[in-house]
Amino acid sequence: MSEGKKVLVIDDEPENNQIISTLLTKAGYQVECVTDGAIGIERTHSFKPDAILLDINMPGLDGWDVCQNLKSDPETKDIKIIILTATRDLKRAKDRGADRVMLKPYNYQELIDVIG
Repeated sequence: MSEGKKVLVIDDEPENNQIISTLLTKAGYQVECVTDGAIGIERTHSFKPDAILLDINMPGLDGWDVCQNLKSDPETKDIKIIILTATRDLKRAKDRGADRVMLKPYNYQELIDVIG
């Protein structure tokens, strides 16, 4: 059940954030979006999401580094990280600690099912 679950979306494309936020809010999730990897890490500590939807290709701190940072931190290591990307580098995602990779374009119902 999604009711009350928190999802943090970290994607530098505001349009993507808006679409995902609208979808997840309608499904009962509490959603926050940020457009910068470093801010995403900070927001993770204060928002304490149940899951993070993470884009890879972002300026500055990219999604790979964000994922590795969060998974190596005892305070955030158990948060489910779902990488949303067009890249097929599944080994790299696993090496960085991602819980799941969904290739773009992804099915929105599957995304909701993966978040839980």
